[in-house]
Amino acid sequence: MPQAAPLLLSLAFLCLPFAMPAGVSSAENPSTILTGKIVTTVTRAVPMPFNSIVNEVLVKPGDAVAKDAPLMRYHLQEEAERILQREVTTGADTEETRSQVLNMERQLAETIAQRNKAQQLAASGLGSRQASTRLEDDVRSLKQRIDLLNAAIRKRESIFADRLKELEGYFGVPVKAGEQLPPMLTLTSPIQGHVLSLNGAVNPGALLNAGATPIQVGQLDPVLIQVHVYEAEIAGIGLGDTATVEVPSLGDKNFTAVVTEISWISTDMNVSNPSYYMVELQVPNHDLELKPGFKTVVHFGGRK
Repeated sequence: MPQAAPLLLSLAFLCLPFAMPAGVSSAENPSTILTGKIVTTVTRAVPMPFNSIVNEVLVKPGDAVAKDAPLMRYHLQEEAERILQREVTTGADTEETRSQVLNMERQLAETIAQRNKAQQLAASGLGSRQASTRLEDDVRSLKQRIDLLNAAIRKRESIFADRLKELEGYFGVPVKAGEQLPPMLTLTSPIQGHVLSLNGAVNPGALLNAGATPIQVGQLDPVLIQVHVYEAEIAGIGLGDTATVEVPSLGDKNFTAVVTEISWISTDMNVSNPSYYMVELQVPNHDLELKPGFKTVVHFGGRK
């Protein structure tokens, strides 16, 4: 029987309760404690519309900015300037279409005169009604073609007008067809908030390609905290619940957060893995103490 002792000992070990994963409450620890990181409610990367060269950077990280506030001044890279100047000089480019309209209008006037004469002859019995009907169809067809060309002209002019309005937003002054482009453009903030980051390579004289995002602007009051909640705990958390947030970087200072969003689907749908759900909390940040990326410890309590 000495061989049975190790077997019994192994079975006893398997029957012991497993340690609960971090963040999961137990009978001795009824609250749920989770870690997360602070993120902004809104973040917008500000893209460069053209290949450009930096003249002056007007902001630094942490600066408060209003919507449409200037962030940077720059001028167009040489090839980009040539292309854009050609576009503005060319304009809506409707001259050829307008010439077609004039030719058709002259043709229409002649066809109308022929139709009227054919109708008079047909009415007096000296002409064919078939010829009169054919000329009437020609008049109708010419009018339709003229209408289509005029609609195309209006559309192209409208598109070009919108383009000039767009360029006005980049240059900060009105841009008119056929005129020389202003020498300087301004990159502006798309939202009210704070400058979150500034590309370290953005200095006067630096070349920035179209689509590059040298500056990020975000809203810092309030901020958000995102935590992953274990499936056994998610039923105990609801929208509007309050939680206490500790921030180690601020000497474990406490803040009050409110649950604003709970995901309905697990972050991992693999059946062999435990399921966690994303919970988002909102925290007031009037003094801007909380910075994106700060680690937090979230203590979930009772509901409001």
